[in-house]
Amino acid sequence: MGYESALQRVGELRALTGDAPVGTATGAAAAPEGAFEAQLAQQQAMLTMSGGSSDPAAMAAAAKESPLSEFGLPVLSVADQYRMMGLPVPTAGLPGGFSPFGGGAVGQRMVQLAQQELGVSETGGNNESSRIKEYRSATAGAENTPGPWCAYFVSWLAKSAGAPIGAGGNGTGYVPTLEAWGKQENRFVEHGQGAPAPGDIVIFDWGGAGTADHTGIVESVDANGTVHTIEGNASDTVLRREYSASTDDIKGYVRVG
Repeated sequence: MGYESALQRVGELRALTGDAPVGTATGAAAAPEGAFEAQLAQQQAMLTMSGGSSDPAAMAAAAKESPLSEFGLPVLSVADQYRMMGLPVPTAGLPGGFSPFGGGAVGQRMVQLAQQELGVSETGGNNESSRIKEYRSATAGAENTPGPWCAYFVSWLAKSAGAPIGAGGNGTGYVPTLEAWGKQENRFVEHGQGAPAPGDIVIFDWGGAGTADHTGIVESVDANGTVHTIEGNASDTVLRREYSASTDDIKGYVRVG
């Protein structure tokens, strides 16, 4: 799809939502109520017919059966349409609100960064070192306030990977706040309700008391469900740990990307 065609299509889609047209796509009339949802459903059906394949031949075959082919939409997924309009991608029906579009490149970058930090530890057991101070710098106002640093470490990983967490992207040093942010942003899933991915933030609740106690990130997940993590402030160090799929210590996960 060329630039002008794409711009025209954006205008048409905005008209369907009642928004003003953009760019050169002017004068598009508002569609009847429900038309936007109907077209999205048709688009999804087309993608289903192609088996979710990115193969041009498969998509072209599906496009012939789709009433949307006149708009040149075979190259646009439902998620792409939402993104082009600046709207949040819907996650209805996904476990815990986990989006299939997350947990990818950002998560991998977070894992790679965490692996490079393995072995970083406190000097004197006082939640402080020059490197830990760097972790705190990713949380607004925390650089010169030493304290338990597991959430500071996670905030630093996310910011360094290009996806800062917390309200306004300001990071956080308090695990319950991190959990609350994940739930508010529809990024949280209870342990056992959805498969974690590398780079997902782990929220721990030691002993199942109901309060978030500690955090880290997922490094990898075995076929049997064993979760391998990298955690800051684990015995005063950045280190690896692992947990069985049936553990009660993991409360849930927050997906960053």
